Parts: sequence; C-alpha cells; structure tokens
Amino acid sequence: MASNYYSAQIKQCLEFGTRNQSRHLKTIHGHIIKTLLYPETILHNKIIHAYAKIRNSTYARRVFDGIPQPNLYSWNSLLMAYSQSGHHLSEMERTFKRLPDRDGVSWNLLISGYSLSGLVGEAVKAYNTMMKDGSGDFLTRVSVMTMLKLCSDNGRVGLGKQVHVQVVKRGFESYLLVGSALMDMYAKVGFISDAKTVFYGLEDRNTVMYNSLMGGLLASGMVEDAKKLFRGMEKDSVSWTAMIKGLSQNGLEKEAIEFFRGMKMEGLAMDQFTFGSVLPACGALGAIEEGKKIHACVIRTNFQDNIYVGSALVDMYCKCKCIDYAKTVFDGMRQKNVVSWTAMVVGYGQSGRAEEAVKMFLEMQRSGVEPDHYTLGQAISACANISSLEEGSQFHGKAVVSGFVHYVIVSNSLVTLYGKCGNIDDSTKLFNEMSFRDEVSWTAMVSAYAQFGRAIEAIDLFDRMVQHGLKPDGVTLTGVISACSRAGLVEKGERYFELMTNEYGIVPSNGHYSCMIDLFSRSGRLEEAMSFINGMPFPPDAIGWITLLSACRNKGNLEIGKRAAESLIELDPHHPAGYTLLLSIYASKGRWDCVAKLRREMREKNVRKEPGQSWIKWKGKLHSFSADDESSPYLDQIYAKLEELNQKIIEDGYKPDTSFVQHDVEEAVKIKMLNYHSERLAIAFGLIFVPSGLPIRVGKNLRVCVDCHIATKHMSIVTGREIIVRDAVRFHRFKDGTCSCGDFW
Repeated sequence: MASNYYSAQIKQCLEFGTRNQSRHLKTIHGHIIKTLLYPETILHNKIIHAYAKIRNSTYARRVFDGIPQPNLYSWNSLLMAYSQSGHHLSEMERTFKRLPDRDGVSWNLLISGYSLSGLVGEAVKAYNTMMKDGSGDFLTRVSVMTMLKLCSDNGRVGLGKQVHVQVVKRGFESYLLVGSALMDMYAKVGFISDAKTVFYGLEDRNTVMYNSLMGGLLASGMVEDAKKLFRGMEKDSVSWTAMIKGLSQNGLEKEAIEFFRGMKMEGLAMDQFTFGSVLPACGALGAIEEGKKIHACVIRTNFQDNIYVGSALVDMYCKCKCIDYAKTVFDGMRQKNVVSWTAMVVGYGQSGRAEEAVKMFLEMQRSGVEPDHYTLGQAISACANISSLEEGSQFHGKAVVSGFVHYVIVSNSLVTLYGKCGNIDDSTKLFNEMSFRDEVSWTAMVSAYAQFGRAIEAIDLFDRMVQHGLKPDGVTLTGVISACSRAGLVEKGERYFELMTNEYGIVPSNGHYSCMIDLFSRSGRLEEAMSFINGMPFPPDAIGWITLLSACRNKGNLEIGKRAAESLIELDPHHPAGYTLLLSIYASKGRWDCVAKLRREMREKNVRKEPGQSWIKWKGKLHSFSADDESSPYLDQIYAKLEELNQKIIEDGYKPDTSFVQHDVEEAVKIKMLNYHSERLAIAFGLIFVPSGLPIRVGKNLRVCVDCHIATKHMSIVTGREIIVRDAVRFHRFKDGTCSCGDFW
C-alpha cells in the first residue's frame, strides 16, 4: 500500500511540474527512506526515472546503487538520466556497456544521448551497430523517430531514406507519429515529392502534419501549393504563423501582412513566432504605420518583454528608418541578446549614423554580450564609413582573436575599412589572404584601388573577377570606370560602360553617368563630355554638373564652365558649388567685374560658400582646422612650422599658383591666403606631433586645390614623410614628390 501511495505522489510531482519540482521529489524520496526499510525494486525504478526526468543524474545514480538486484528497467532509467543530461556522455557510454541485457529502449537512449549532445556521427554509428548482427530487432518506433529527427536537423537525407526502408520493412508507416516524423524529415530537407507521398499515403492526418508539409512547400518556394493546402485544412495558430513566415521569406511581404490581419480576425492567439514573422515583412516594405499597429498589438497581448519580439520590433523600426523609435524599444527591453544589439548597430550604420553604430557596438561589449561574426562585420563597416582607422584596427584584432576574420562578411568589411582609410597595402594583403571571395570582396578591392589612384590594378582586378565567373554589379562598374577616368583611359572606360547594359543588364544610374562625365572631363575632352550629357536619357544631377564644372575650372574653359554653372544653378539655386567654381574660372581669367557681379548674386540669394575644413586624428582626438579658425591651442607652433615648411618647398622649386584665388588683391596677399589653407594647417600639425615613420593622415571636406596639391608634393620631398589626404572625391597619397592620383588629378 505504501509503495502505491508513494508511486502516486511521484507521478503527481512529475505531471504538475511545480516550480520546486526537484525539492518536492527529494522530500518524497526522504519519506520513502524513513518509512520503508526495504522498498520494492519497482518503487526504486520510479524514483530513478523521476530523477532522470528532471535531469538530476547524481541522485538517480545514488538510488540505483542502493538497489540490491537492479533489473533492465533500472538500468534503462539510469541510462536515461545520463542520456538526457547532455553533460555525462562518458557515464552514459560506461553504463550502456555494463548493461547485462539490452532492449530497444537501451539503444534508443544511447542514440538520443548522442543526438542531444550534437554528436551526429556517434549517433549514426550507434544506430548502424544496433542494425547489425540481428540487433535490428530492437528497432522501435521511438528509435525511428529519433533517427528521423536527427536526419531532419542535420540534412542527412541519405540516412533518412535508409531509415524509411526500415520503417516500411517493419510496418511502422501506418503509425501517425512515425509517418509525421518521416514526412517532416523529407519536407525540411526539401524533398517535397517524397514528403507528399508519405503525407497522402497516411489514412489519418493531423494538423501538425499539414503544418509540416506546408512549411516544407513554403521553404521550397512552392507558395501556391502551400496556399492550396492551407485553404483545405483545419487551421490553428501554428498554421497561420507558418504562412505568414513563409510568405515573408518568399518576398511576398504584403500578403504576409494580409494573412496576419486574417489571423487576427479569426481571433486566434498570437505568440512570439507570429510577431517575429510579420514584423520583418513590415521592415522589408518600410510599412511603418502597419508596424506601429502590430507594435500596439504586441503591447495588448503582453509580448513587449519577450526578447524575440523586442528584437524584431527594433529591427523593424531600424529598417523603416525610424532609428529613434528603435532606440526607445531597445532601451525598454529588460533583456537583450546579440540579435537586439546587432539590429541597433546595423540600424545606426544604415541610417548614416556610423559614429553611434560604433558606440553601440562598444556598449554591447561592455554589457557582456559577445558579438557574432555578422555584428562584428557591421561594426567594422561603420568604422569604414567614418574612416575611423583606430577603432577599426581594434575590431580587426578582435576578429583575429575570435576567429571571425575568416568569415567573408568580416573580411570584406576589413578590406573596405583599410581601403577607405588609405591603407591600400593592408587592403591588398587581406584580400589576397581570403580563402573565399564573393562579389562584394572583389568590388571592395576594385573600389579601393580606384579611389587610391591605382587604376591599372583596379582594371586588372575587374578583369580577373569576370574571368572567375563572378558577375559585377553597379558598384563594381562605378569603381572600374572611375579607375579608367583616373588613368585617362577614355576608350576603355567607354567599353565598360557599354558592357554594363549589353553584357550585365545593369541600368546606368546617375552615379554611372557622372563617372562617364568625369572620364571625358578629366582628360580635357570637355566637348565630348557635353555631347555625352546631351545624349543622356535624363539631365545630370548636381554631382554630374559639378564634375564637369570642376574640370572646366582646372582646364580654364569659361564657355562650357558657364553653361555647366547655369545648369547647376537652375537645378539647385542654393547649391554653392555652381557659384564658387565659376568664381574660380572668372578669377583665373582676371574677370573681376564678373566675380563682383556673381558675389552680389550670392548675397542676394543668401548662398554661402562651404568653408574649407581639414582634420587629423591623433591619440584618439580629432583636431579640426579651417583657414580663419584660431581656436587651436597649437596655432603658434603650427604657423611657425608652416613658415619653415614654405621656405623649404620654395627652395625645392615650388612656385605658388594663385590663378584660382577668388580675390582681387596683391600677389603677396594671395600667396599668404594659399599658405594657410586648412589642409596645410593639418599637415603642419601632423609634422609636429605624428612620429616619423608613421604616415600623416588628413581628411578634408572639399577638393584639394591645385596649388595645395603641388605644395604637398614638395612637402613629401623636403620632410621625407608620407602624407595621405582624403578629400571630398578621392585619396591622395603623396610620397617622394609624387601623388597616387597621377597626371589626371
């Protein structure tokens, strides 16, 4: 009687699953020890089985060791404790070997233990051993379902078909659970025809099977078949959620949202998977209003604290360009995982707020959440967008230590980072070390070479990319045409432009047309540039006209320059470039009356010239300079260094070019104005503080003027330093009196 009472107590403890289940079971066990001197083996077995269920292998072993004569059920219960714990594989193996006898349960527990621990090879080995030498008689429906799940989770379709043979051989196919597992396996590995054969071969089919087949159809892109199945089945919440997820993943986001509305009208319960499936659809469409409605639904159903739903909300708001909404949701999350943090890092990066993306990544690390390879790649990309070599190099170190450097997304980001920061040699080294390269890898390297003036390498790399069978995209073509422009290879650039549409099916964008305008203009073929513009399917944008106008200034072509300036001013009356570049042309021609007239027009229209600004980063701090800014505490040292430097470069043969100074003043005043351009102030700062042996890296918001370009060449000679200037258009690497941009600057 006592045994029956305690058996019922143990059963009740397991069935109700109380929060203090372990303590409750130990209490029952304690009463058994106190009240029963010699408990029956069957009661011992139930205690072992109960401890195994709650994954307490230590207490299960203690009870087992106290049984005078354990039977096969006792051994299997102990084996179950080790199998389900996931941490005692060696004990599981030892126990299995010590079994005085084995049945199907014993083998299934061994296979299941390996499978739960991710040791697929060992699980398969155990299954094959069981099937040999007559042990296959122990194959049970449970063993079959365990193996089918293993095949499904690991894509082992060949092994799954072998198990299917055994299913048919033993007549298990008529059992609903086995048939369901078999069909699920085929559906998940994409063998839809086999999945359908199993599905329609069963007399009894439940909603779980319908959902499984429907999920397989959607995963294989068979959307219409999935819809047909959905319409003819008895639906539950899982059915609706599966359709929403599948439609969204097949690029049918609008339909996914419609199905969500339908599910809501049916009054079915929604869970984290429902919200996690529909929110990405809103993000992909930029459907912010619909996303807000779903957010309200999340709050009403009390899922706002669910980490999965919270992460999906953050991602949705980021993709809808509502980054501040995303941050509000993020800050309100009680728990955050790598998905939540990554969504914010990516959101800031794609919203043009790269500095905040980097800060978010650093905060993520401080919070104790380790980034994955995707997060790290996005953080490095953010550093690349703001040319932050210091933080980017630190993240590179983390990529090496973590092993993420071998992931293509991380390697691509590093190639881009060093390219955008002017470390072209490091970019090349990383690119050459990559074991696998995709289209992004090649494009990043082509663009880096083009921006750095290494046109021949860029063109050669593009040709090699095509030879490797990879298809270039619009960004790749921009890079290679720009490279042709820098090298003066007009005909070659024209050929690549033709290939864009004829060979690769890419419709040229405004950016591509601007590259072609630059190709003609930089080589002095301004009439051809105008002819090209006249043949365009739409007028150039501001960048296109500025490109032509800049070339007119450099070549001194007033006629075409005026036409370009007038077109730019007509397009955007408040864009300062149209006025300032034309001013430079007038000034170079001595047309001071026209300069005065144009200045009056600028004042009347309240058009202000963007002031030139340069900067240099040293010891984690950004030092900015402009010609009329006297706020730097190092200004006296900088001016003294400039005086010394000017004297040296004049001795080296430098002759100031004042033709583009836009003021009608004495020549000496013009020279002084040139001497204090912002990039020269930044270079002087670098010469004072950056140790010799390290390159001086300067950024500038406008294009480097002709005179400063000439002067910096001489500076690189007299100081023996490498000077890298990143202006509004490209990199200039000055070394030993030459610049990477060559003769086609």
